[in-house]
Amino acid sequence: MRVRLFVYVGVMAAIFSLSNGTGSPPMASAQAKHTEEIARLHQNILYPTVRVRAQRSVGSGTIVASIKNGDRYDTYVLTNHHVIENAIEIKEEWSPLLKAMVKKETRSTVEIEQFKYQHMSQATGTLLILADIVEWNMGHDLALIKLRSDDKFPTATLLPRGKESDLRIFQDVYVCGSGLGRSPFPTSGIVSSLVDEIDNQPYWMVSAPSVFGNSGGGCFLSATHEFIGIPSRIPVTWTSWSPNAVYHMAYVIPISRIYSWLYETGWGFLFDPSAPSREKWLADKKKGENKP
Repeated sequence: MRVRLFVYVGVMAAIFSLSNGTGSPPMASAQAKHTEEIARLHQNILYPTVRVRAQRSVGSGTIVASIKNGDRYDTYVLTNHHVIENAIEIKEEWSPLLKAMVKKETRSTVEIEQFKYQHMSQATGTLLILADIVEWNMGHDLALIKLRSDDKFPTATLLPRGKESDLRIFQDVYVCGSGLGRSPFPTSGIVSSLVDEIDNQPYWMVSAPSVFGNSGGGCFLSATHEFIGIPSRIPVTWTSWSPNAVYHMAYVIPISRIYSWLYETGWGFLFDPSAPSREKWLADKKKGENKP
């Protein structure tokens, strides 16, 4: 198996003034814009990325909403179901009321680690926050977690619903997550495919390298920093009886599927102010008025 390393080399040209030998204002302006862009990348991509711990599993998550609710904030993290599945137990128990064995679901507490940084980029430690699994779906491999914190957190900006049809192969992207359990870090690549299907579910593929632990993190457009999906799988090939992960073929759950799932389960208000609140959605569902 050959491993190819692609190195991007940037060339910076400076225009010097004949009078004093200092860099020209255009170059200073370009440098300032570059510095501002780096700061925005931290704020929009790195800081909303968290590490997720559920029993024996470690993965990633993205803070997608921190909504003001009175004098506090309700904060939600998106991740993969397989990241938190060890915190979900379904077993049969005897029901004295029904006089029969019934299935009962138990959800354990999940730990979310938000990283603290100095000098913008240097991770200095974590803030551990207990959290609850409020929604999950094994088929979609999606889970929604609510933090047990009243504080406001940095959030990712989601690609507006309907805009996913504008995505094209060759668009630049970042993937950010806690690969191998590390503090969150980004990798870069392009959109490679928009028509993959796994287990009868649509996926996109990007070339940004992803490793074990990236599951549940975020995939973002480089140009706008908008969240477009969740890196969830990488293919594995077998050579001479040993597995080899193909890290540059990362399968991403599309934002369109995430939107549909959140709407169908009553969490559409997280990104759509016109959607009913969770309480109203549950009440309407109980009345039989809610349509999937």
